[in-house]
Amino acid sequence: MAPTQAPLAAAELETFNAAFDDFVTAARRARHRQSGGEGELSPAQYGLLAPLLHAAQAPGVRELAETAGVSSPTATRMLDGLERRGLVTRERCETDRRAVRIGLTAAGLAAVRAGREQRLADRRTIFESLDARERRAAASVLSRLAQAFEEVGR
Repeated sequence: MAPTQAPLAAAELETFNAAFDDFVTAARRARHRQSGGEGELSPAQYGLLAPLLHAAQAPGVRELAETAGVSSPTATRMLDGLERRGLVTRERCETDRRAVRIGLTAAGLAAVRAGREQRLADRRTIFESLDARERRAAASVLSRLAQAFEEVGR
């Protein structure tokens, strides 16, 4: 890198870091505000259960944990609470009695669908706050950031 470009790159990185920190802080605050009132799912619970909406077969705890980005013991504790609330069922796998499959009850299905609708409404509000150029740029940047996040830990 040429000497005149180094300060510019450092300044751009500093601007990026500040904007990234602001974004992460805002996202955390939004998640905290959506902590799940009476009968609602928290963002973490929704993230654990949402894959059940479209699962071809009932997944196991490990599969759900991996999809949600939590450890299996964390998923198990979350599922314990969700089962007590009558939102999920646990059934032994017929082909492997050691395995447990997770399913949604009618109340769980309603809660996940309501959570999905709330998240879509929130995202629509954010989307509508952007102009057409920002919307296109946001979609592209968000996709690239998701890819970069996956690559960082490798």
